[in-house]
Amino acid sequence: MIENERIYLRGMEEEDIPYKVSWINNSNFRSTLNFDYPVSKVGTKKWLNSVAGNPNRRDFFVCNKENDKPIGYGGLLNIDYKNSKAESYMGIGDLNSQGKGYGYDIRKLILDYAFNELNLNKVYAYVWEQNTPMINLNKKTGFQIEGLLREDILSHGELRNRFIMGITKRDYQNL
Repeated sequence: MIENERIYLRGMEEEDIPYKVSWINNSNFRSTLNFDYPVSKVGTKKWLNSVAGNPNRRDFFVCNKENDKPIGYGGLLNIDYKNSKAESYMGIGDLNSQGKGYGYDIRKLILDYAFNELNLNKVYAYVWEQNTPMINLNKKTGFQIEGLLREDILSHGELRNRFIMGITKRDYQNL
């Protein structure tokens, strides 16, 4: 388990599937996500079984320490040990937990894990150009915008521009 004083990250389990399905299917939450909608419990279970144990990713469920309630998810994808880098993702699906600093906590815990446990050199993230809260969160944790990928992904019926943002281990240690 990965934790700080407010939250902990643990592996996703089958009993977490209803939370993730509910969050992703919520139109107030999914506007910045790039998922095919709607998602189902059956499909999410299939996905979980297919990614469990994949050495090139780490998927976490985020829980509030005060009450053990799941509030979101996050992790690392495309872990590339040869080039010492990985893509990071996260989301706070519990809308009542948004805007309370949990995103910062999640991002910091994932970066600590990537740099100190996996000994990676770089973590990067793709962020929709109009997702100002996530851009600001990433900057607050030391990420820099490395480029703009124009019309990079088809999401919600439109081609979207995405920033690629990154942070190196050295930058993180110097914060």
